[in-house]
Amino acid sequence: MTHLASVHRASEQLHVTFSDGEREAFHHLWLRDNCPCDRCRDPAAGERLLDTIELPADLSPTEVAVDEGLVLDWPDGHRSVLPAGWLWEHSQAGYRAAGRREQLVLWNAATIATDPPHISLEEIDADEVGLRRMLRMIRDRGFAIVHDVPTRPDAVIELAERIAFVQESNFGRSFEVVSKPDPNNLAYTSHRLYSHTDVPNRHSAVNLQLLHCLENTARGGESILVDGFAAARRLEAADADAFDLLRTVEVPWRFRDADTEIHNRFPVIRTDARGELVEIRLNTGIMAPLDASPELVGPFYAALRRFGRILRDPELEHHFRMEPGQCQVFDNQRVLHARAGFDPSSGRRHLQGCYVDKDDALGRLRTLERALAGREQLPA
Repeated sequence: MTHLASVHRASEQLHVTFSDGEREAFHHLWLRDNCPCDRCRDPAAGERLLDTIELPADLSPTEVAVDEGLVLDWPDGHRSVLPAGWLWEHSQAGYRAAGRREQLVLWNAATIATDPPHISLEEIDADEVGLRRMLRMIRDRGFAIVHDVPTRPDAVIELAERIAFVQESNFGRSFEVVSKPDPNNLAYTSHRLYSHTDVPNRHSAVNLQLLHCLENTARGGESILVDGFAAARRLEAADADAFDLLRTVEVPWRFRDADTEIHNRFPVIRTDARGELVEIRLNTGIMAPLDASPELVGPFYAALRRFGRILRDPELEHHFRMEPGQCQVFDNQRVLHARAGFDPSSGRRHLQGCYVDKDDALGRLRTLERALAGREQLPA
């Protein structure tokens, strides 16, 4: 159990030493803003009642003590008690430790083949541990292959609803991936599909995608998955300028058919303020004419070409044939998917797909982690 060993005051901060020797500085305003008492936070909703905006800029505690945690008295007579474990969890060291626990596992064809993220529907249905295991696969490695899903229509919807809510789009609540006449999307043909993400044209990007195989007797049509984050890091290491171009040049993405027109501008690679990879958007089939300044066009295409060649490197491509009853569940913001061309005259290839919001899916994982952590710590 974490304890506080000592605390020392500075001009705007308290310097805390934890029982393991780790030292951390906490700003006075941050400490007051995060008081957990019922006057500062609604006990049911857990949301802040305290008006953060009105906190005085020069706020400083009048008294500081160490008990079960940090005890602070403020000029207005309010007392805050912040538990030692909570302070550790929200310290920079605690954030770093949490980041190590949840660090993404970048993979290539060889590493994913040694430990493929496969799981059966029976295991998912058996208890919440199985569902947690699948969601961890998706969080850490970007995808999971679920086996023994019934080969009937809308079984993919039932699997999706075990995770979270189905995310509807202009393709409907679910969609049929079959070769058909007059398609409004290349997925509905027998053509080869290069590695891509779905619907980069949507402002609210599709997050998790499920593709369930109902039938696959056609010759060809092998499925391919690529870790886009691994590819982006390889590009960054080989050509930092190309990486920066794909991170900064906004690309116009457009989908249009008889009933729908959705277009937006986003870069191919998105990172957060810390430089961590957040998202890949790449589907050259629906890339509208680039409207960047003329001097950027050549370098942009060179950067895109280099990234595309990395994505198509056999060392990164995970190849497999979808069998009836298998369902791919992958993070569409990280993992790109592709398909070899197939001969529709040689048999039928029918997948059914749908989307799930990643925030809801990861939220489900966090609630499972909390619930199962309590059970797993109980004595046998």
